[in-house]
Amino acid sequence: MNNLFSILIISSIISFISCTKDADVKLPAVEPKLVISSFISPQDSIVKVEVTMSQPLYNNSNAGQFSAVSNATVQINDGTITQTLAYDSTGNYYFVNTSLFPITVGTIYYLTVLTPDGKNINASTTVPTLNSTLTYTSHQITDPYGSEKYVIETSWNDTPDTEDYYRIAFYNKDYYPGNIDTTYWALLSENFSDKGKDGGAFNQNSEIYTYSSTGTVEGELYLIHASKEYYLFHSKLLDAAYSGSPFSEPVQMYSNINGGYGVFAGYNSYKLLVSL
Repeated sequence: MNNLFSILIISSIISFISCTKDADVKLPAVEPKLVISSFISPQDSIVKVEVTMSQPLYNNSNAGQFSAVSNATVQINDGTITQTLAYDSTGNYYFVNTSLFPITVGTIYYLTVLTPDGKNINASTTVPTLNSTLTYTSHQITDPYGSEKYVIETSWNDTPDTEDYYRIAFYNKDYYPGNIDTTYWALLSENFSDKGKDGGAFNQNSEIYTYSSTGTVEGELYLIHASKEYYLFHSKLLDAAYSGSPFSEPVQMYSNINGGYGVFAGYNSYKLLVSL
């Protein structure tokens, strides 16, 4: 009986294998679209717009590499003045100095990109007010492995009766021997919404490992008051960064680009000089 049962199983497996065929699935053609990346702020010296082309999902020939579009007409408009951006072939982006086109609070900015082959996209965003209520304290701790690090405790007050979005950024500053340049590395917090906490106080603690060749840890601490577009894009970006598990669902990135992909967003940042 056991031999007969084994023969039946083997026969079934052979029959199943003999019925399988190589899949020949024709994927639908997907036309590449323009991809935009631009964040504008009153603190920046230039308005910068990166323009690239999307790739089909199942095209792995240039995975992770996106071709810069250098022949587009990129314009920004504040409702009164339209400014055409120049192309920087070294950095592969379009730009205009804010001395020629200032970025101001509350203004609605419109971005348009047109290519010679007829691709045409547009987007809009605003810049929130500057929130200058940021304060901080810090103290040093030792982790379970004996490494020293700092805890930076930040707090700020929300603007009442408005929809607000925030983020904390810390840039560690250092001077390396033999290098005349100042080097920075960034620590960015999660994104915050004041939904359910309008007009209240916010607190955020961050733990950072630091190194200083001079013995003094210096840096720049920022409170980023962001537009809704900034908040939604970076929230999805963090979701994508933490979705590396093979059992996790794919993350569909946020985009506010009409006719294409990417983000055009505004923000305002308040800076404190930090010495830990």
